[in-house]
Amino acid sequence: MRDDLPGRAISPLVYGSNEIGAMEGGALSADLDRAAGVAFRRLGGNLMTTYDWASNASNAGKDWRHANLLFLPDALRMEGERRSEPFSVIDVMHRASLAMGAKSLVTLPLAGYVAADADGDVAPADAAPSRRFKPVRWDGRTPAGAPIDPAVCDVPHLLAKLLERYGDAGSADGIFGYSLDNEPGLWPETHPRVVRANPTVAALIERSIAAARAVKALDPKAQVFGPASWGATEFATFQDAPDWSAFRRYGSFLAAYLDAFRRASEEAGVRLIDALDVHWYPYSRAGDLLHAKDPALGPALLDAPRSLSESGFRERSWVTDVLGVDDAADAAVTLPLLPSLERIVARWFPGVRVAVTEFNYGAGVLPAAGLALADALGRLGAGGVWCASHWGALSGALGEAYRLYRATDGAGGAFGDAALGLEGAGPGLAAYAARSGEGGPVRIVLINKAETPTVVDIAFARAERTALAGLGFDAGRAVGPVERLPERIDGGGRIELPPRSARRFAFGESR
Repeated sequence: MRDDLPGRAISPLVYGSNEIGAMEGGALSADLDRAAGVAFRRLGGNLMTTYDWASNASNAGKDWRHANLLFLPDALRMEGERRSEPFSVIDVMHRASLAMGAKSLVTLPLAGYVAADADGDVAPADAAPSRRFKPVRWDGRTPAGAPIDPAVCDVPHLLAKLLERYGDAGSADGIFGYSLDNEPGLWPETHPRVVRANPTVAALIERSIAAARAVKALDPKAQVFGPASWGATEFATFQDAPDWSAFRRYGSFLAAYLDAFRRASEEAGVRLIDALDVHWYPYSRAGDLLHAKDPALGPALLDAPRSLSESGFRERSWVTDVLGVDDAADAAVTLPLLPSLERIVARWFPGVRVAVTEFNYGAGVLPAAGLALADALGRLGAGGVWCASHWGALSGALGEAYRLYRATDGAGGAFGDAALGLEGAGPGLAAYAARSGEGGPVRIVLINKAETPTVVDIAFARAERTALAGLGFDAGRAVGPVERLPERIDGGGRIELPPRSARRFAFGESR
């Protein structure tokens, strides 16, 4: 292990989650987030595309009968008059974030219309524009104390109210950032009562830049995230947008988006986008991996994180057909994903950071899902991702994956904030190392994906080290101290890992 090189910073904001309330039943997601040690929380998803902050109503689109209802207050188990108080959904989410020391990302609408009522199903004949929807307004600077205009969704008015209540993004209670809507390439599919035709690249970029200008004008310290693209086909061609041929020279939609923001930022004299924001859900010809509960999908789930960062890995899914595998392309989005996104940023808008604000590697009832998520978190941290947020409640094995990195061990620390280089890990073993501060303990996460025990040989490049503490989880145990620590490592040593298990060890320099 290369403990003799400067470590690449690990952002604590990769340990994030999406606010979904009780959408999956059971405990509120905020309670599970707190227990998991989440540091970043996003209020996003399809419901936020049509969220009217004045009433808290949303249109569910294809997810539920194209209905206008108080879905988000229901998910957050809000009661009484609180359900209809302006922007109370944002308030509940953000106050939960503040209580656990996490930063909040709030999604703002760009699709054009939001729900105008909470009266249930919307018929095709009532598609926007109609009485069932109100238009979104981004121009103007309505002061916080002005009366709410019931005829429109005035986003600058919302921002003014949020600033009045919490302070700006640089204050202790301020909202950290804003996302420029959610999965715009899918709007005609997810919200056909709002968006009837495939959006163009030009129109989406124009709306996004105008919205970013408005956010930065009101709260210059707020971080702007976009475009929150859903997956491979949106990354590549914006779902074969009607005007894609005019942007084909860029090699990918994400490259075109970044270059447009770079030019607009230079003109404005201020960076208008802070994070290139994508969503990443694994796919497999073996079956549906989203929230997977079938143990037979365990091997596919455990393989899936490799597409994030493993050079040459070719996953068995349609995604490989769309993106291809290429370690050198600087415009097209390819696999592995994270190095590709870094290259695109470096080419088209240096200084923008990478965010993955939705991802999922199976349901918490599967031990394999917990191990896959632990592997993904390790790759996101070591891969330089700035912010990341899991979609789905962090229950069961999923919460254990977070605690593997976030829990304090017997040596008095969590995983670490500077990634260290490792050599030798293979497909059946994932390994990540980090330290916090010069001279502090080195911590190693080891994930055995095999259904049999494995022995890991370990050596440090710089110094002999002694195991100080260890913790871990597997199918039969939650995260907790390990019973047996590795013996002193003098130039080399061995660690035994149970079948399908995850362990974290802290090593201090031997005296």
